[in-house]
Amino acid sequence: MEPTQSDTFFDEAGDRRMEEQNVRNWAAIVDHISSATESLPGRPWNVLDFGCHTGGLLRMLQSRPGIKPRSFAGVEPLKGPRSVAERLFPGGNFFSSITDVPDECCDVVVSHEALYLVEDLPGWVRELKRILHPDGGAFIALGSHGENTAWLRWREKLERLYGHVSRVHHPMEILRQGEQAGFDMEIGHLHLRESGTRRYSHPEDGWGEFDSVEEMLDFDRQKLLFVFYPKR
Repeated sequence: MEPTQSDTFFDEAGDRRMEEQNVRNWAAIVDHISSATESLPGRPWNVLDFGCHTGGLLRMLQSRPGIKPRSFAGVEPLKGPRSVAERLFPGGNFFSSITDVPDECCDVVVSHEALYLVEDLPGWVRELKRILHPDGGAFIALGSHGENTAWLRWREKLERLYGHVSRVHHPMEILRQGEQAGFDMEIGHLHLRESGTRRYSHPEDGWGEFDSVEEMLDFDRQKLLFVFYPKR
């Protein structure tokens, strides 16, 4: 059975809010890719977004000066958002599962906040190794992980409120699984160069509150970037 919006996201309004909020995180991913071009193929890239939804991150990559993708692809289990991405990238290839992606077809793989929905982490890492070209790289951003105290609390509320089921993957587990699958692994904070104040807004739908100011200020530092390079 094909998943529905409520299986993966909170509700349609919450989904729209998340898209708007993600622009800042997408820009940070693109910044990291721009600074890593020497470690990536010199040819135009075949780019795939795992958890592409409606294609927002791919659009940002498409418009960034200095990045010249050859083609765009995505993995999105939800038919509605996947159809939107297909219309935005008429020459692209969009799949409902990573297992449908052909071998070694991707020069660059990106993902933002999708890995926490993956049940079989070792299997997913093996699939990533299969689809990534040997001289390519993957940039996987994740804040919903086992060291983020706010998210560990929120995920329980999200399941009670919306039936939103998530998985707990610890950062060290992700690094170890990547290394065991044949990757050279790197990790860093997604927002390395940001400083200043953080806007506070009281949650309106029963989840998302912080226990302390320190937890709130530390929240952005919990957004990690995992970089996977096939061992060469």
